[in-house]
Amino acid sequence: MNLTDGLEGSITFFYYNDLAKADNFYSEIMGFETVVDVEFAKVYKISEGAHVGIVDGNIGSMKPTEDKPVMLTVLVDDADAWHKYLTEKGVDVQGPPKKAEYLQMKVFLLKDTEGYILEILEWLKKPYGT
Repeated sequence: MNLTDGLEGSITFFYYNDLAKADNFYSEIMGFETVVDVEFAKVYKISEGAHVGIVDGNIGSMKPTEDKPVMLTVLVDDADAWHKYLTEKGVDVQGPPKKAEYLQMKVFLLKDTEGYILEILEWLKKPYGT
C-alpha cells in the first residue's frame, strides 16, 4: 500500500493578531468557502483538496511575526480579472499581472491584512494535466 494514495489535500495555516480582519479578507474579499469555524481558528476551501487556515495568534500554537517568510499561491483561470477585482476591493496589490515566460504563467502578488503574501497565478500552459 502506498500511503500517498490516501492523501486528501493540505491546509496551510497563518497566524494573526486580528482574526476578524483576516476572516473578512479570506471569506468576503477572496471569496473562499469557510469549512471550519471555531472560536480561535477558521479553515477556508480554496479548491478541492487545497485549503488555507487562519489562527488567533494569542491562542494558537504559533505566534504572528512581522516577518512573513511564506507565500500562498492561488491558481486561477484569469489573473487579469482577479487583479481588477482585488484592486477594486482596495487590496494591497503589488502591481499588475506579469508574464513569466520561463514557466508560461501570468502572476501578481498581494498582501493580506497582516502582510502575508499571496501570489495569484494563471498558467498560460499548464505544466501538468490538461
